[in-house]
Amino acid sequence: MKAKILIGEMAKLHNISAQTLRYYDQIGLFKPDYIDEVNNYRYYGIEQFAQLDSILFLKKLGVPLKDIQKYFKERNLNSMIDVLKHKEIMIKKEIDILNRRCKSIEDKVRFMEEYMREDIFDKCTIKTLPSRKIVYLDLEEGDSVIHFEYGLKELTALVKDDLCLFNGIISCIIDRNQLKNKKYNYYKSVALIFEEEDLDKNLKTLSGGKYATIAFKGDCEIGEIHYKKLLCWIEENNLEIVGDGIFLIITDSAFSEFKQEYINEIQIPIK
Repeated sequence: MKAKILIGEMAKLHNISAQTLRYYDQIGLFKPDYIDEVNNYRYYGIEQFAQLDSILFLKKLGVPLKDIQKYFKERNLNSMIDVLKHKEIMIKKEIDILNRRCKSIEDKVRFMEEYMREDIFDKCTIKTLPSRKIVYLDLEEGDSVIHFEYGLKELTALVKDDLCLFNGIISCIIDRNQLKNKKYNYYKSVALIFEEEDLDKNLKTLSGGKYATIAFKGDCEIGEIHYKKLLCWIEENNLEIVGDGIFLIITDSAFSEFKQEYINEIQIPIK
């Protein structure tokens, strides 16, 4: 029994619980050096310290226990290098994901802060917009909220990005003929629009150019008032509508419980 310590001491020295050591024993990862069957005492040898340190090191790196078990079945320098190289690749992927998410947050904050300036609302203006990425789904019933929500869920599945509703702008497309016929609450398509150009190349491109726009606060139900205002302004300024109208939902109930903080923008391509 020389140079052996009990399970409690082993656990304390390595800042883990005795229960963790028992679990490692149970799955065959790290067994006691000696078990006193009479008193049910579990002893570990001093030479096992380095082995447990190795297990805890890999665990802190995020290596799954099943991979650690695989490594310990044939433990040598080459297998350790393989484990570390694999983990290095995984960490770099995680860093890339976190960097992209950080940029998404920065872009979203900047985008919302631009619209929070009070002097931009309820004013008709022309914006020259760059090309944007878009994914859309035509709606069978353009005036159905249920069809809109189902369409949005289908779009998220198509984009295959768990943050696409955050990264993109939820939008509705209104056929230009519907606009001319003053039918503002029937949507041709539900869409997600992305400002970034480095997204999946399978997404379609929404052409850049001049757009007559108006931003307003409130829910979508008051959009008709602003459509009328914008269309009158287009007519008064002898502008020609050259494409479908886009209703962008900048912020909604996902961002605030106050309707006066909901922000929308209507964009109609013109020349």
